[in-house]
Amino acid sequence: MNAQDMSAVEACIGNYFEALYTGDTELLMGSVFHPNAHLYAANLGGGFVDWPMDDFKKVIEGRPSPASTGAERRERIVSIDEAGPGTVMVKVEVLVGTRDFVDYLSLLKLDGDWRIISKTCVVIKDHAEQPAA
Repeated sequence: MNAQDMSAVEACIGNYFEALYTGDTELLMGSVFHPNAHLYAANLGGGFVDWPMDDFKKVIEGRPSPASTGAERRERIVSIDEAGPGTVMVKVEVLVGTRDFVDYLSLLKLDGDWRIISKTCVVIKDHAEQPAA
């Protein structure tokens, strides 16, 4: 991957982190996710999740943003794997509110822009849950 594409992928992920923390759905849906993207998870709300972006947007809009609650901000890119021209897989770790997530983000370069086309995530730890006594 050339330096320009690497920079653009990192910028997309930076916008992803910013939008998750601030609750900015215009940024999230306008320049981070492709309109046809989906979110998948096995353990959100107790079962399998397959959300189109409209459903994910409602979730973001329906909760206070981590920024508005003064929540800690913690995020990092773990790896970027170029699968082929215009296709990368990015693994990130991100704290959203009280939950630590690992996200696998599939990005495609479409019409010159890098966008997330698929998000598969898992909650690693919920800091709000109390340990069993």
